[in-house]
Amino acid sequence: MKCPRDGAELKIERYEARIDVESCPSCLGVWLDKGELEAIQSTVERDYQRELDRGFSPDEVSHVVEPIRCPRCGGEMETRQHGYCSQVFVDTCIEGCGVWLDTGEIAALEKFYERQRGARDAGDVIVDLYASLLGVFHRPRRAKKPGAGG
Repeated sequence: MKCPRDGAELKIERYEARIDVESCPSCLGVWLDKGELEAIQSTVERDYQRELDRGFSPDEVSHVVEPIRCPRCGGEMETRQHGYCSQVFVDTCIEGCGVWLDTGEIAALEKFYERQRGARDAGDVIVDLYASLLGVFHRPRRAKKPGAGG
């Protein structure tokens, strides 16, 4: 398969979670077949915590704006922001073959996923804290003793 950016032959390499991706040795872009990005999203094999502490800058990725063709089917690809407010734009095959990620975009997406997991974990802590506080302020009613008036 050829790189949609520069025409170089894509090389197969193991990324993570036993997922083989096609990467370009010259532009460092990555092709992910349908479902592979979701598989990467659901795994946690790389630790980006230090990098997350310093925040995310869209400048970390080098998205090229020229339209490209899908390396799998040759069809048109569309540039879309991946996920809700990720600030990472990926090229998506409109036929559903997969996505092309330019240099730095896969790492930026993994950081986005990790931030989302952290936000969800923090939300769970808040829910647990709220439930705990309700338990403190809500006393269970005591059952009346048989024969007690009242």
